[in-house]
Amino acid sequence: MATPKKHIDKIRRKKFSIGGELNPLMEDLHQAVKNLSAELYAKDVHFLMELIQNAEDNEYPEGVNPSLELIIISEDITGTGAPTTLLIFNNEKGFSSKNIESICSVGRSTKKGNRKRGYIGEKGLLLNGG
Repeated sequence: MATPKKHIDKIRRKKFSIGGELNPLMEDLHQAVKNLSAELYAKDVHFLMELIQNAEDNEYPEGVNPSLELIIISEDITGTGAPTTLLIFNNEKGFSSKNIESICSVGRSTKKGNRKRGYIGEKGLLLNGG
């Protein structure tokens, strides 16, 4: 089984052409998701509400008080040429491989159909809508 970092690196290369061969459909997909996200999330603050909602939906170890911290740094730690990076810290149990695949895809939320378990989000656009 691959380490979490290797799993994420593979997704970055294959799905997003980061550090790998450029996918010619990437720009079209990016524009489609961007337009869809703009219609769904007409206000800029909705992105922050989605982050908070995701923290609410997370699973936490027994006896842990949930926390969420957002920090913006003036450094491109992703290697994508961005002028800043948003760091998100949350003390949840952590992502499974299935969760990672889900947040890097459009409309494949692991929360879909789980409202009875208390999940609020299920659109599957947060990490794809930039």
